Amino acid sequence: MSNRTFTHVCALLIVVFMTAIAHYAIAYSALIRGYETSSLVAYRNVGLILLLALLPIALRKLLSYRGSWIPYTACVILFSIGLTVQYRLFSDREYVADIDPAVRSKIENSTMSDREKSRALLSAKFDAIARERAAKIRTAQMHYVTENYSAEKKQMVGLPASDPHPVDLSQETPRPVKESLSGTIFSSNTWIPLFAIVSFVIVFFLVRRDDVQRLLQENGVVIVLLTLIPLFFAALTSSAGKFLGNMTPWEPAKVPFLIGFAAILSVLYRNLARTYWGLPRAKDVLPLVFMAVVPFLPFFVLKDFGQMMVFSAVYATLYLIAVRRFSQRFVLVGSVLLAVSILIVGALPPSTQAKVPLLPTVAAPVRSVLPDRIQQRFHLWLDGFDPPSPDTDWWKDDYDRYYADLVKNNPKLPGMLEDDPALQRSINTDAWFDMLAFQPAQATFGIASGGVTGRGFGLGYPELIPVSDSDYIYAAIGEELGLSGGLLVTFALILFVTAGVQIARDSRDMFSKLCSIGLAAFIGFQALVNIGGITRALPMTGITLPFVSHGGFSLVTSFAMLGMLMAFSHRNAMDRLRDTLKSETTVSEAAV
Repeated sequence: MSNRTFTHVCALLIVVFMTAIAHYAIAYSALIRGYETSSLVAYRNVGLILLLALLPIALRKLLSYRGSWIPYTACVILFSIGLTVQYRLFSDREYVADIDPAVRSKIENSTMSDREKSRALLSAKFDAIARERAAKIRTAQMHYVTENYSAEKKQMVGLPASDPHPVDLSQETPRPVKESLSGTIFSSNTWIPLFAIVSFVIVFFLVRRDDVQRLLQENGVVIVLLTLIPLFFAALTSSAGKFLGNMTPWEPAKVPFLIGFAAILSVLYRNLARTYWGLPRAKDVLPLVFMAVVPFLPFFVLKDFGQMMVFSAVYATLYLIAVRRFSQRFVLVGSVLLAVSILIVGALPPSTQAKVPLLPTVAAPVRSVLPDRIQQRFHLWLDGFDPPSPDTDWWKDDYDRYYADLVKNNPKLPGMLEDDPALQRSINTDAWFDMLAFQPAQATFGIASGGVTGRGFGLGYPELIPVSDSDYIYAAIGEELGLSGGLLVTFALILFVTAGVQIARDSRDMFSKLCSIGLAAFIGFQALVNIGGITRALPMTGITLPFVSHGGFSLVTSFAMLGMLMAFSHRNAMDRLRDTLKSETTVSEAAV
């Protein structure tokens, strides 16, 4: 692909045009289901993509950018797809249905216990969703009657007699949108993308400077330690992996952790070649081990298995790039494969282990030390549609809470279980899908229903997938755009990672090389873990899809990483330009 700024701006303007068409399709599909979408939000989304499409002109003219535009174009494509899918979901009245303020106030001010209040609020939430779903069903039913029932049949059901005819949406009164101008302007969905774009520009402006790069390289350990203190505080005070409501401030920590590891590896990589029996010296390895282990501590506290997977993959990639000897690479790859094999064997469901002789005996020690969350994720991955036994260690507490709630609502249930022991299997299945397996099951069904070309924007049912605007946004894309939309996202990610690898290859110093490959690896592995989890190729870990998922810190971090990568690309281009000018000067002097 050409690296001319004009070519990429034209490509991005096409993306703007396609985004506008997609938003119109979503608005029309909403009318079919009986509700309006916000034109203000549509204008805002198209405006954000237009801003990104024209930003290369400013970067080229004002900051003299000379690097590769490929990662930027790939990220804008991903961001446009993400904004469009979020517009589809947040416009759906069923997906954003909320409790009536009067009902919420009545429950919160009641004398019920906190647990009873939570249960009552959840029930009110489900009631609101059910009302919106019923309204969509009624609209669909009336459209079917209008288009297919004869005049006599319509009269029989109490409707005006008329021959079957197409529905005229302009004559209908859809449920009005609740979005206001002030609400759109001051929405976090407006300011977070703008802040992400500003962060991208600031990071690019700073990192392209030689003095800033030297500062980062020489103070990598200090940067990591300064990051670790507030990160640990946020992790210890978090609830269910969230901080201060729904925030994830550990997302930006990826950048300083990457800088710290790359800084120390760029200093020690030559010493790693001095090996004894294929292993480097302890004094060279221990600093690397320390820097590699540090990020895992807060994520272990958070029980964030997904981030640990991503960090492990990125650090292993950086080490493979830095070391030169085959024996060292062989030891690293072998160690990683051994650790992954032990983890998988220990986390396999008992029904799967029983098929291999001696495997349950070998896996028992590993299973005893694995956190319940990891065993749960592996069961969802390998045997998600078959619930575990109620006496399974990591499932027993959740099942007992679910059963206790049932007994509270129906005191006769224990007696019914004595009369019919098979009833427990039905209760266990309901508990499994109500508490854990519903989301991945709905995602699987959604992707399967999308087929090759998808149901079309606004014509699928991604609103039935909880959190389909964030962790499960790839399932929403797969349902409404099908395999074609999924491949478009995958192609854009491959384009970004390939460009990052090329930038790393062009870098003159080891620090820039490691940072470039690390940035590309972070985006690539995070996308791989997210998409692999949704498609059940990997365990689901609950991390976002870069540039696509709805999120605050995740989106800002992704754009900051893009700014760093483009800064390294710019420095590579300037190095080539200086080499060219130097060679031309040398030739001219020789000719004279």
